[in-house]
Amino acid sequence: MAFRKITCFVTGGTRDAAALAAALLLAAPAKGNVEALYLRADPRDVMPMVGEGLSGALIQDLMKSLEQENKSHAAKARDHMDRALAAAGGVWCERPPGSDRVSGSFAEASGVTEDVMAAAARLSDLTVFPSVANEDRTAVLVGLEAALLEGGRPLLVAPEAAPSVLGRTVAIAWNGRTQSARALALAMPLLAGADAVHVLGVDTMRTDADEAAPVVDYLAWHNIPAQYHKLSGTGSVAQQLQDTCAEVGADLLVMGGYGHSRLRELILGGVTRAMLNQTTLPLLLAH
Repeated sequence: MAFRKITCFVTGGTRDAAALAAALLLAAPAKGNVEALYLRADPRDVMPMVGEGLSGALIQDLMKSLEQENKSHAAKARDHMDRALAAAGGVWCERPPGSDRVSGSFAEASGVTEDVMAAAARLSDLTVFPSVANEDRTAVLVGLEAALLEGGRPLLVAPEAAPSVLGRTVAIAWNGRTQSARALALAMPLLAGADAVHVLGVDTMRTDADEAAPVVDYLAWHNIPAQYHKLSGTGSVAQQLQDTCAEVGADLLVMGGYGHSRLRELILGGVTRAMLNQTTLPLLLAH
């Protein structure tokens, strides 16, 4: 399986460029398509937040201002896609089966963030998000959470800077849980084409690092050579993972994403959240 249909969530912010570059890198080998998806903020969503007692004129002004903001952000997002596509040597294409080159398209959507992003993820081979390190825009975090927990497909969180290569040297964080297994299975298209694969195991109160060792044999059955690393450094699990990825030159980390949804608030496991707050290493997550 190759990544033929990728959705990239865009906001019109500066982090769009790196996310789109990463998405196009992953789509290029199969001459796939990347759809840049901009989710319009619904002015009605902010009405409960501004309190009661506003005059009709003020409400109209507020809605008009938000609509103008939507147009501005969408235009910036489309410009980011235009630039990224040109840099990747791709073409605009909105309809299957696509082009003889990597292609891109742009779409705007309205609706509840969770519903829109989960639905988009379910019909994508991969969903790409801009870096969410220190992200305070609720829509981005809610969209990521929905795609991760409800999308049923893998998602990639891009770094802040556009990567020049992606998936050549891949690290896998393995703890033996279901989420790790799903992440491994969904990453197989990337692992099969990688130059080097490293399996990382960490001893914690809940996990045994040596449970990661059999992953090497599993990958060997798929003709994917891999190397096992038992992490024994100091610091948090997230820091050990980052340090080891830097040591082996990994350009991508595959790991399970842990968490649950509660009242539209992103509540992810400690290691997952810590890894989302780093800015340099692309993450392929599955739940």
